[in-house]
Amino acid sequence: MTSANQGLLHRSLHALKWNYLGALVRAGAQFVLGIVLARMLGPEPFGLVAIAWLILSLGNLVADFGLAAALVQKKTISGRDIRYVFTLQMLAGMVMASAIVLAAPWIAGFFNNAEAVPVLRAMGCLFVVQAAGQTATALLRREMDFKPLQMYGVGSYLFSYAGIGLPLAWGGAGVWSLVAAQASQAVIYSVAVNLHVRHSWRPAFKADAGGMALFGSKIMASNLTSWSISNLDSTIVGRVFGTVDLGLYNRGMNLVSSPMNAFTSTLQGVLFPAYSRANGDVASARRAYLASVGLIAALLVPAFAAVAAIPDTVIAGMYGEQWMRAAALLTPLALAMPVNAVLAVGGPLMSGLGAVGRDAAAQAACAVILAGAVWQASHVSLETVAWAVLGVYLLRAALISHLALGLVAGTWRQVARALIGPLALGLLAALLARSADGLLVELVSGPLLRLCVDIGFTGGVIGILLLWFGRYLLAAESVAVAAKIAAKLPAPFAACVRKWEPAR
Repeated sequence: MTSANQGLLHRSLHALKWNYLGALVRAGAQFVLGIVLARMLGPEPFGLVAIAWLILSLGNLVADFGLAAALVQKKTISGRDIRYVFTLQMLAGMVMASAIVLAAPWIAGFFNNAEAVPVLRAMGCLFVVQAAGQTATALLRREMDFKPLQMYGVGSYLFSYAGIGLPLAWGGAGVWSLVAAQASQAVIYSVAVNLHVRHSWRPAFKADAGGMALFGSKIMASNLTSWSISNLDSTIVGRVFGTVDLGLYNRGMNLVSSPMNAFTSTLQGVLFPAYSRANGDVASARRAYLASVGLIAALLVPAFAAVAAIPDTVIAGMYGEQWMRAAALLTPLALAMPVNAVLAVGGPLMSGLGAVGRDAAAQAACAVILAGAVWQASHVSLETVAWAVLGVYLLRAALISHLALGLVAGTWRQVARALIGPLALGLLAALLARSADGLLVELVSGPLLRLCVDIGFTGGVIGILLLWFGRYLLAAESVAVAAKIAAKLPAPFAACVRKWEPAR
């Protein structure tokens, strides 16, 4: 390995450490606060906010226009390039905010709920606030300086949801407790990253670097199709089934997608700049891709398989009896999460190596298939919608993986070797969780306590097997990367991981 690649690996591992530390804290906070708020508010307020978030997340992609990714991907950038990106993002944010404020009655009419109008207008104003922080965030990602990003992200979330959202919910503010918390978080985060980076806010309508808009448009096309795949199901659910069922579906999805997204987004944030600076080293990119697939699967497949095996206990323990209709959705949604996590590794690879168009075409095809499948499933039941989503996620993973393997000269046999051990662990985890839950039904009356015992027992067994037999369960690429990370693990874990490597 060259000294340049060694330096890139060191920076990537350092960035990964901070990214996962922040993601762990944030995922834990979201998990706990989300449960408390769900128990206090019930499904309908979450359904109203879900409507606003559908529009807000779509608008943010349009407002960014892929230019943040272009700043990260370009090998060299100038001050004028930064000003150009910031100017366009702010203008787009203002346009999107105005559009949502004006269109709120029509959007609410689509979902057959007039109560969504003021919520949409209030959250639509956040386009400008979030746009103000996008350029600074991109510059920190470009330098793989993830420590401040995680500190500001976690800090703004904790202050806003624990310090503002919870007291307002306790005081009976309903949906506005969620709106106020989100607004506070957006303002605090944007102010913090801009104070840290302090780039120029002077307008510029032309960049020094050529191709930024073209690259950004390809990223935006890919992101828009990804948005479609992630949100078309919720859009159709809200339209067909109403706000309460949207709240049930949204919370069921968030319960499993939040930890998955925290895990994969942090990894993606490191992989994209790392691939962008790989300088065409296909062999290194292939090893990194296969290692990422194997390690993600080893950690996530057993966890979500266990959740899928005991949906009633999970929903009753986490959200309470008023949310029990979401239990039927949890099995397919939980099984979809590791599939989504594995395919998420392919996006940064294609973006970093400049093959964004391939990703966008595959995502667009999957979005069309998803729309048709979910629309047909919605005429059967809400549970059928969740199973349709799992089916499309499997198809999407196959397409994206095929394209990624073509870029790095990899084979499906290598992917199968990376996945077979984690899949075996997942099957075992499901059997252990189901068996433990069945035995505890008569012994432990409280679903939350029973859930803790189920997860603790299953996680303990799977963790021991992985630590002691990782060299047999994981592919060589995953073992090699894990050995490099071992030095940053607690001593007992590091000793086990080092034993994974074969003797030389």
